[in-house]
Amino acid sequence: MTADSYIAAIDMGSNSFHLLIGQLRHRTWRPCYKTERKVQLAAGNAGGFLQAEAQMRALTCLAEFKQILGGYDPMPLHIVATASLRGMANAASFCGQVQSLLGVMPEIVSGELEAELVYLGVGNEAGDGAQLVVDIGGGSTELAFGRGPRMARGRSVAVGCLSYLRYFPEGRLGGADFNAALGAARVEFERAAATLALPPGVAVVGCSGTLLAVEQVLMARRGHAAGIYRDDLRHLVADLQSFTRVESVFFAGLAEDRQSIFASGLAIVLALFEALNIDEMVVSERGLREGILERSVNAGVVSTASVEIKHKGG
Repeated sequence: MTADSYIAAIDMGSNSFHLLIGQLRHRTWRPCYKTERKVQLAAGNAGGFLQAEAQMRALTCLAEFKQILGGYDPMPLHIVATASLRGMANAASFCGQVQSLLGVMPEIVSGELEAELVYLGVGNEAGDGAQLVVDIGGGSTELAFGRGPRMARGRSVAVGCLSYLRYFPEGRLGGADFNAALGAARVEFERAAATLALPPGVAVVGCSGTLLAVEQVLMARRGHAAGIYRDDLRHLVADLQSFTRVESVFFAGLAEDRQSIFASGLAIVLALFEALNIDEMVVSERGLREGILERSVNAGVVSTASVEIKHKGG
């Protein structure tokens, strides 16, 4: 690799796909392009199979990413799949289609490795103190505790804003539905917290679309001040009761493509705050995709998955 060459990461999440392109300089990198698309690869996979419609949405998105990548020099490309593919019976077949399209076989990472990559992507921003990094995704939530740049302990919890739509049958949004999702998530987080052994008063840093969406809504309501606070969450939950369908949820600051999963995501966020006794959280725009590039550059293996992607012919 030479100065000013590029490296790229694709994060195939349960709800969204992310593309990040970084420019390599002097044994480090800086972001030069990023985008995301709502794909919902995990939608309808309760039977342990990726649905045909979801696979088609995913491949269409990846074909678009391929066109974007074609505007850069040949580069190492790293593709990571998380809870979206873990345990799916037809994951290998789908990954083969991705390899045919992009020339790289996706890496299906374990929950603990996902937590480590999230911590690596976010942790470099947060200084040397003890911190808990949280990523609430579509199919799982990653909890990563550490000090400074390295994770000490990580857990992946089967709680996600897309998978928890099951607590809102046929899109119904009532108090009982919300409380069922809240209670189920709280139990899972309490179990995870017991094994993490977090010190009191640990700083909490969040990332991912769910937490960024909640923060944006709270900022619009307050008119200022970033971050998520427990009291604000409770007021937001109270206002959520005015909606009777998940797809009808609307708040200032809420993107249209997050409306249908906002109620389930909000239940998960409040459950996390209650189970771990969190009063406030700062939210980072960095996450798993930054961690993928950090791991690659730090390991000095940025050239091991090189692929030439052109606008035409493959």
